Amino acid sequence: MFVVLFKYKDELATNYWFHAIFLILPAVLSAAAGYVVNDIFDIETDKVNKPSSCIVGHSLSVKSAWILYAILTVLSLVVSYFFSQQYAIINVSIMGLLYLYAAKLKGMPLIGNMVVALCSAAVVAICVLLIAFDTKPAIMNFTGYIIFSFFISLIRELVKDMQDVDGDLAAGLKTYPIVAGIKGTKIMIYIITGIEIMLCGLYSFLSWGLDLYAGSVLMGIITLGLLYFINHISKTKSKEEYGASSKLLKYIMFAGVINLIFA
Repeated sequence: MFVVLFKYKDELATNYWFHAIFLILPAVLSAAAGYVVNDIFDIETDKVNKPSSCIVGHSLSVKSAWILYAILTVLSLVVSYFFSQQYAIINVSIMGLLYLYAAKLKGMPLIGNMVVALCSAAVVAICVLLIAFDTKPAIMNFTGYIIFSFFISLIRELVKDMQDVDGDLAAGLKTYPIVAGIKGTKIMIYIITGIEIMLCGLYSFLSWGLDLYAGSVLMGIITLGLLYFINHISKTKSKEEYGASSKLLKYIMFAGVINLIFA
């Protein structure tokens, strides 16, 4: 692996696709490592929240999970270094935050949610290391999606906390739904989603004025999707319904990724 990395280091300077791979791969590896370490710290809560789909402690021992986490972490840091030292520093920061979230911040109301949302937005923001946005419409589109990514991730994290409230309560965590209650959490979601809807609506309006018609129409559809989400989440009560709300947000996030193409 390391021989291959050294072999292609010079080629990265002139080959866009190698740059893209060395940008995307560390992000994927970091996300995978984040999921693994989160599952390690969530063993007790997962016994309540998703007993039929627990991996760590069942299919995979805790020791093996830590080894897997270490391998993914090292690979992510090595590959990001071969993109640039700047990217390696950013990657270390993101991975550090994901570990801190799993170990300490997950049970802190809103703080843990915002850390995950920040990491999600950072994954989008690092694209600036690869792509030059030299026009105002492109810069607006890119900046808009970073903001969109942060808020949509924050909303989804709150929905997931409502879905996992039983296990988190049993583990002694203090997530926002436990502190503020389900009703209070839904009010917070309404507020954040309302902000997101206004930003998406403004983005759609401005994009149309800048002749970014495809992006404008798609963001309009995303805005309608967020309105549907508010209606859906207002009626949810069961764990399965919260799961459906979370899945709906995934589709909206995917639509946002497609919109980034029009930058």
